[in-house]
Amino acid sequence: MNDIAAPYVLAAGQERSHPGTTPRIKAGAADTGGAMTAVEGVLGAWAPGPPLHVHDAEDECIYVVEGRLLVQIGEELHQLGAGSFAWLPRGTPHTFANAGPSPVRMFGVTVPGGIEEFFAAQSAYLASVHGPPDPAELARLALGRGSVLGPPISASPAPADSPAMAQWP
Repeated sequence: MNDIAAPYVLAAGQERSHPGTTPRIKAGAADTGGAMTAVEGVLGAWAPGPPLHVHDAEDECIYVVEGRLLVQIGEELHQLGAGSFAWLPRGTPHTFANAGPSPVRMFGVTVPGGIEEFFAAQSAYLASVHGPPDPAELARLALGRGSVLGPPISASPAPADSPAMAQWP
């Protein structure tokens, strides 16, 4: 893939492709000649992010725009506030969760591009389930992109009725 899209601008809340996908796709492989995927993500108060996972062929970075994000990189936990940045090279186990009572907004880039296809499949699956997602199905969706290594993390002190406690087994 060598084609690069013509320049474009997106307004706040707009996405470039895969409408309804979480996170919002701002630039995908089709836009960047396969070079990268850029996304905007929002996690609600105390919400978990993805299961602990590793990418086989993509490097990832996360920039926190607003809120507090708890990031696990390998065995280490890091609290990231607005303006903080995390670099997650391929092969590095990682996950994250909202570490506060208000939404966390983040911007991420994955190199090379193409992970938006996984995000679209995962978003469709999560929209179709009632109750906690099946970890085996999440692992199946990740095939070819990496591996699910463990459950999501939760930030403490998450209230007992928060999504961090209710969404995952």
